[in-house]
Amino acid sequence: MAYLVLVCSADNGLLRFVIGSIVSGDQRTRQNSFPSRGFERVSSNKEKPGLMAQEAEMQKQDVSDGADEQDGAGEKKDSRAQAPGLGGEEPAASGGGGRSVEIGNFRVFSDLRLPEYDMGNCKAYAADNLRREEGGAFALVTDPTVPTRQDLIRFLTGVHIGGQIDLLDHEIAHWPLLDRKTMVLFYEKPAGGRVLVPGEKQRKIDEHDFAKVVIEPLMHVLQAVADKGLTHRNIRADNLFFGDPMAEKVVVGDCCAAPAGFNQPLVYETISRMTADPAGRGLGTLLDDLYALGMTIAALGIGHTPLQKLREQDIIDVKLSKGSFQAVVMNEKLPLALIEPVRGLLCDDTEERWGFAELNAWIDGRRAKPVQSNTERRAARSQNLAGKDYYTARSLAQGIAKNWVNSLAPLRDGTVEIWLRRGLADNDRAKHMSEAIRQLQWAGADKRAAEDILVAKSIIILDPSGAIRFKGFSAMVDGLGSMLSYDVQHGRGPQRFADVVVRDIPSFWFGRQGGYSPEIQKLQQAYKNLRYYIQQQSAGYGYERCLYAIVRNQHCLSPMIEKDYVVDITQLLPALEKAAANLPDDSWPVDRHIAAFIATRLEDDVEAQLLALQNPSDEVEYSRAIISMLALVQWRHGPDNLQNLSHWVARLMEPAVKVFHSKARRERVEHEIPKLAKRGNLVELYNLINDEQERRKDQTEFITAVEEYSEAESEVFDLESSGPARLELAEKVGQQAAAFASTMIALLTVSALFLMHIW
Repeated sequence: MAYLVLVCSADNGLLRFVIGSIVSGDQRTRQNSFPSRGFERVSSNKEKPGLMAQEAEMQKQDVSDGADEQDGAGEKKDSRAQAPGLGGEEPAASGGGGRSVEIGNFRVFSDLRLPEYDMGNCKAYAADNLRREEGGAFALVTDPTVPTRQDLIRFLTGVHIGGQIDLLDHEIAHWPLLDRKTMVLFYEKPAGGRVLVPGEKQRKIDEHDFAKVVIEPLMHVLQAVADKGLTHRNIRADNLFFGDPMAEKVVVGDCCAAPAGFNQPLVYETISRMTADPAGRGLGTLLDDLYALGMTIAALGIGHTPLQKLREQDIIDVKLSKGSFQAVVMNEKLPLALIEPVRGLLCDDTEERWGFAELNAWIDGRRAKPVQSNTERRAARSQNLAGKDYYTARSLAQGIAKNWVNSLAPLRDGTVEIWLRRGLADNDRAKHMSEAIRQLQWAGADKRAAEDILVAKSIIILDPSGAIRFKGFSAMVDGLGSMLSYDVQHGRGPQRFADVVVRDIPSFWFGRQGGYSPEIQKLQQAYKNLRYYIQQQSAGYGYERCLYAIVRNQHCLSPMIEKDYVVDITQLLPALEKAAANLPDDSWPVDRHIAAFIATRLEDDVEAQLLALQNPSDEVEYSRAIISMLALVQWRHGPDNLQNLSHWVARLMEPAVKVFHSKARRERVEHEIPKLAKRGNLVELYNLINDEQERRKDQTEFITAVEEYSEAESEVFDLESSGPARLELAEKVGQQAAAFASTMIALLTVSALFLMHIW
């Protein structure tokens, strides 16, 4: 059967939706053994390549670098740079389809590109399903330098949702063109092709059929995803396909291969989220998806992406100054029949934005609630900053973020506070701005840091629902983790994230959110420990602990196993087993990344082990802590036999053996270590050096020996230290004994003479 493979380098209405039958039987529920089904092999395929390979052979392939990039990539920021091995260096399609990789139940043809199914930095390749002989599919190989959305992958795999392209399966597999493992997603190939193809004439959708063809299927998807507490965050016109040859329904494409909103053109992002870097746009809520749906309707109505002729900064400026809907209608000509839903969905006031109830009312021909195109309060006079006039609080916040140094003076001297109070008549914001300025006066020696905090707080005061902006860093609170992941993996390092967290900027953001929101409470819960983690310098903490704590689908970035794409704790020890064959004998199998990964992924508490890792100079406790952590992982998740890793650990157990005082016991333990290492069981190795009964016995014998030694040493000391006194005493006793003896002899002699005289 023929399939297509894609490789990634990177309310209220009543709505019925159907979740269909399971498409793929394997649900991957095994927890105690390392899955081997994802192992693949590169083969010299001599068979017929299959239907999809034949289709791909007939397609015209673009061989130029980047020619297969999705339209709109030029609009994306630098934070979506192409990962090595995912661009033009891939081979163009060849007719033979000879090079293939078997990944799970699929054979993927690495030389048969299908660029029409590309998704951002993700590339599409032809594939055959080895278990099914009907239907078509494509696969998506993800960019290993950006985290995927595991929650959505788990939800969508093997489940049919009307309006969403079917995710048949997924595997972590080795991809030859990257020479490493990454996630590969296998989707069912849509039957009708892409709805909006850049540079080509759009297939016309009749305005009267728009609700049935486009809006209803997408509502099904958003409802199904929202019911699981998730968001789609990839709704856009050029991610839509016709689900049938007659173009009667559309389906939306991938939403799992990159962080939420990462591949979205800026125009599809709400006013709150568009100021964040693509990697930091965050998961968002259903309201963000509904906004993107409104922009998608506008794009299909006019035949291209709205505002596509404007630069990104110009799009931000016009949306902030005029409002989203007004920005679109000022620059584009919308069909009359679509104006009402576009206006409702693009409302910048989240309280007024249309939901499912309003959409259903419009579809049924009933009048929906009217909304204002722009509810942002506009000042009577402008606030000038760096030569530019600003009339709204949000636009001024963005201006401050873009002019960080120049904005300090008008903030510090109270100019902005006065503008808020007089120009906008916003006493609440003015009060908080005054408080922030007063805190600057209490700053200690680090005046520069206090000034940066003032600027960052001022942006939040002006735009409380927007992104956290700190110098060049810009991310939503729910996008801090993916932003950290991107920075770390693309050479920027963790410093920008650390600056934001150490200065506790997110806490100020939380304090500016009005009312109760379950989403905000959940974010606060996730954030509360980050500052503590980032301030700790020992292994298992630092930015590494923050990364794995808030990005649950982040693969382990330890240099020892990074290319093995270890996302789940069950994958950790098999990856270390593989690495053990090539790493130096004197290196430790647990570094900062692995320690933090275990601390966040393992069900057991390992804080005691992490405490021992704080002092590497204590070789005994340090080695025991490492062995304990690895043994605990094997005990919980297997596998049972880890020959290479056990021998590696055995070579590093010498310090741990020193815990025994008895030489005979140490020799016995040293003799047992190689035997246990051959069994590949870390638990037995750990128990050997951590046998409580043996350790108590050794300690008791040691204490007894110490006491006996002390007594003997005391006697020797007494003998050596009291010599002269003993000599004097001996002489005195000797004299007394001699005197007594001579006296007795004399008496005996006199007595004898007397008796002789008598007789």
